[in-house]
Amino acid sequence: MRETVAELQLQTQARGIRIDIDGEAPLVQADAGKLRIALSNLLANAIGFSPAGDRIRIELARDGETVLIDCIDSGPGIATAELERIFEPFFQGSQPDQRSAKGSGLGLAIVREFIAAHGGKVFALPAERGAHFRIELPHAT
Repeated sequence: MRETVAELQLQTQARGIRIDIDGEAPLVQADAGKLRIALSNLLANAIGFSPAGDRIRIELARDGETVLIDCIDSGPGIATAELERIFEPFFQGSQPDQRSAKGSGLGLAIVREFIAAHGGKVFALPAERGAHFRIELPHAT
């Protein structure tokens, strides 16, 4: 996660966005490249939809045999009716997009596929403000 955040440093600096990582998580058995792509896509969305000068929170934790990665921003959020559809290829939600270049609608579909390939799940959770994504991965034994 920390490497992925470092790789996105130019995008965060350009928008004045800070990414805070809280907590620790055990190692996961993963294809590092695919996991990095999934995390990068998720964070790129958070950066693109967050207001300039804002903050994105990454929370790492363990719940039994599961590693939890929460990505929380304070952008326009996701309409409740779209929480599941947001992962469909080419679906672009109804909320305003802050990015200068609109995405293809594939980023979150790729996140879901790559996380599923690792035996995990990704969800968009209801949030009062912004978007809240949770990745659940089995931890390495």
